[in-house]
Amino acid sequence: MEYNKLLINYINKCNYDEPIFLSQIKDYFNIKYNINSKSINVYINRLVHNNKLVQFKKGVYYKPKNGNFGYKILDVNKVINKKYICDENGRKGYFSGAYLFNIVGLTTQIPKKILIVTNECPNNNDYDNKTLGVVIRKPKISINNSNYKYFQLFDILINKDNIKIEVDNEKEIIYKFIKENNLDFEIIFELAYKLKNIKIVNKLYQLGGK
Repeated sequence: MEYNKLLINYINKCNYDEPIFLSQIKDYFNIKYNINSKSINVYINRLVHNNKLVQFKKGVYYKPKNGNFGYKILDVNKVINKKYICDENGRKGYFSGAYLFNIVGLTTQIPKKILIVTNECPNNNDYDNKTLGVVIRKPKISINNSNYKYFQLFDILINKDNIKIEVDNEKEIIYKFIKENNLDFEIIFELAYKLKNIKIVNKLYQLGGK
């Protein structure tokens, strides 16, 4: 079996200017063809040498498109999104911290490091990925397409990172977030109970009393 051709066929199915993770390639070929990691490294290096792939960072490659000044550089946000936020299997993470507060309009702060809560975090300690400029944190409950907006709401309510609110209409912004994302209060209370965090419920009541 010509494994190099199998790898080329795999790469050909990948989109241009999209991150291709070496770990995913190795997992795929190890499961399907029982090819070891060292062999994959050799084949990948050949593709890079022949300009079929470009190495973005260690373990991350992409099929480049030609621009006016040579190959276009892969957008780091695409790597962050696919690695930590969402891939072909669905949602696995979300933006949190000051970056989330900035997105929803509660602050103008733009953090030097973006905080991401993600299933991809390997342990209970925050991990600083200096290569991508993000800090990742493990969720208490696994993240999926249905619950990640609820967890973003909880992070906003708890404000555990002591982010300064720079607006006077905090209540309106938070309830707008709830309405625009069709969040169900029954599910809010259910998830808060699972997290054993009464602070979430108390914060909602406080907002209602303003």
